[in-house]
Amino acid sequence: MARYEFVPLETITKYTGLGDAEVTFWLKELDKKALLWMQSEGYNGFILNYNSYDLLALNALVKGEIIDALGMPLGMGKEADVLEALTPSGEGVAVKFHRLGRVSFRDTRRKREYLSSRHGVSWLYQSRLAAEKEHYALSLTFNAGVSVPKPIYHNRHTIVMQRIEGRQLSEVNQLDDPESLLNSIIENVHKAYKAGVIHADLSEFNILVSSEGGLFIIDWPQYIPPNHPNALEILGRDVKNVLTYFKRKFGVERELEDVLRVIRT
Repeated sequence: MARYEFVPLETITKYTGLGDAEVTFWLKELDKKALLWMQSEGYNGFILNYNSYDLLALNALVKGEIIDALGMPLGMGKEADVLEALTPSGEGVAVKFHRLGRVSFRDTRRKREYLSSRHGVSWLYQSRLAAEKEHYALSLTFNAGVSVPKPIYHNRHTIVMQRIEGRQLSEVNQLDDPESLLNSIIENVHKAYKAGVIHADLSEFNILVSSEGGLFIIDWPQYIPPNHPNALEILGRDVKNVLTYFKRKFGVERELEDVLRVIRT
């Protein structure tokens, strides 16, 4: 599927090593169960959908003894779903399923530079790339002491990570010490920058605040490195988003250039 929008029947047959009739039978059975889409206009081709991709990923996670049970949704977004899960030892974790394609293709390609040179790739393959990139960003930032969910494993379009208890900053109407929280956010952006990671989509919607006043920064698949040609502009946009929100909602003011100077020092 990295090379085809719809994979031709003859290609599927070649990979399976089965006969044409048997392959056709099983493809029709999968189609009945809504586990793939079939294209018959022009040529006979097939593509997996998110139902089947989820099952393939979950099968790998269970066989790899990463998770043992899947629970209720923790968050449902435009480009990802997050569900609770249990490991074989009973530890609670979160499984994030990337689901690119819910927003427009143009918007997805604009936000995610690693797709800019890839044409005709499926949504599933794009979601796999997003998961790989976010897992890598989480690994870099977590090891640098940034307050992010601990990455545990990834397979296809899924990431297994530490389960976080908290509310989106956008949903918090009152803070005991907004100055201190803003300082913590700036410090975490600084640590991430030193680790080679700029979030590139930072706002009040991907900062979680715990009941104890701690924070976690989430959603890193669009990150860029500090040597990116537009790094300063994008870092400035991230920081401006946060400063604008704190000024509007909590009355805390900071000068953008002063904060950027601290982050880059």
